[in-house]
Amino acid sequence: MSAAKIRVGTRGSKLALAQARPMVEFLRAQGIEIEWKEFTTSGDKWLAGPLDENRGSGFFTKELEAALLEGDVDLLIHSLKDVALDRPHGIVPACVPTREDPRDVLVLREDAPAFADGCVIGTSSVRRERMLAAAFPGARFTWIRGNVPTRVHRVREGVLRDAPLHGTVLAAAGLRRLDLDLSGLRVRPLEAHELLPAPGQGALLAETREDRPDIVEALKGYEDSVTHRCVLLERAVLRGIGGGCQQPLAAFAEPLGRGRFRLQAAFAGEQGLRRGCAEGSPEEDLPGRVLAEMGLP
Repeated sequence: MSAAKIRVGTRGSKLALAQARPMVEFLRAQGIEIEWKEFTTSGDKWLAGPLDENRGSGFFTKELEAALLEGDVDLLIHSLKDVALDRPHGIVPACVPTREDPRDVLVLREDAPAFADGCVIGTSSVRRERMLAAAFPGARFTWIRGNVPTRVHRVREGVLRDAPLHGTVLAAAGLRRLDLDLSGLRVRPLEAHELLPAPGQGALLAETREDRPDIVEALKGYEDSVTHRCVLLERAVLRGIGGGCQQPLAAFAEPLGRGRFRLQAAFAGEQGLRRGCAEGSPEEDLPGRVLAEMGLP
């Protein structure tokens, strides 16, 4: 079967469409006809509270995976950090492109108080809340849901559920892909010692069915093998603690050259924040060494 036409499935949010567009254009440049199908997932529909590890895995991907397996679409493009570790039988990776900026970013009102003075930050991520609380003990947190533009709008309003809201935490990659107007707001990237990113943050994953090797072949020139190796290391740490994508775990791998990588991780459990770091080749079991340094199995 040739990839003369590919039906692409993504979430229907502005961010999901924006981040998928360059890959779609890469396929179109090869003369491939694209049919685009947008999905509203369980995670998009459920806005009544924060996300946590009890919401289940695949919260933002299950509907897309079902459509792929049923043959309604041929290719899925996800934010990699939303993808469950265990993939449904019959689905295979098609491409991991070059990662965008993996950092988190604080988006604050100009009149926001200092963290030590009770700055109120809205986030639906248990990782962000617990790790920022460790770095900035004076901050307060409340849950916030909705897409990126909605959360930025809530910060501009300064009120959430009839209580003050001074800021939120967003992925730098999403802000860059959406090219949002953030004028009048304070924007500060968070460095690794303040908040490590989630496993796979800033990266994308394209998936197809195992009976479509032609799609994998069509995307070969869009693959970034270094990014792919980095996110595999990060997700191996997540698998090592037996967790899903809503665990309070951060993991970030970066290339050092000559086949060597640095892998950092942090886990904000009930007994406090644990950190680990290891350097070497992927064959040296970097995830296992990091977990051992953190005192985790």
